[in-house]
Amino acid sequence: MNELDSVLNAVENPIRRRIIERLSREPSYQLQLSKDLGLSQQLVAKHLGSMEDAGLVKTLMEESPRGPKRKEYILSKSVSVTVDFAPNLFRARVFTFGAVPGIEENSESERIFEKINEIMKYPDEISRIGPLAQIILEVDNKLKKMEEERAVLLYLRTLALREAARASGSLKSSDRRKVLRYILNEQKESLMDMSYVLGIQKQVLSDIIDEIESEFFREQ
Repeated sequence: MNELDSVLNAVENPIRRRIIERLSREPSYQLQLSKDLGLSQQLVAKHLGSMEDAGLVKTLMEESPRGPKRKEYILSKSVSVTVDFAPNLFRARVFTFGAVPGIEENSESERIFEKINEIMKYPDEISRIGPLAQIILEVDNKLKKMEEERAVLLYLRTLALREAARASGSLKSSDRRKVLRYILNEQKESLMDMSYVLGIQKQVLSDIIDEIESEFFREQ
């Protein structure tokens, strides 16, 4: 959760979110950000410092037409954060995608990736804009469909988890109920983390998990 907390702490402030939105369009320097956002330089500097400490922005020294070099601020991370919560559901994830990802062979993503590479070979840079705009539109449409499907899957997961949690109420042991519901919701956690969160000794917890896995998760 450390990286997630770091990102959320950095962007919880609306001014920092405005700065990030502005820097997402192009790099800028402190005075220009102050003018564009209608904020004092001191306030912008304060938030830029916090974001730099969090590793979200970095600076480059650029030539100034009117004097000494000045700091230009750029976003240093490409980050996606998702937080899902509902009755019987809490999931929070953060991942970066700045580097070239692994792309499955013969996939739709590989086709788009190869298409971008072909467009980048066009000798006239202006002629690349139209085809790239079409790709952006295509990808945005695919993301929208994925988000719609994800919303349905989250509903189905929550429904199944709610019913499983209700069924677990018939278990006589409160510790078994707690552990089962935790496993159903979290699925992947270390024994030490589970012991800390649930307040159950590791050896006792290990025995309960063995019983639960034998009773409920054995292969059908």
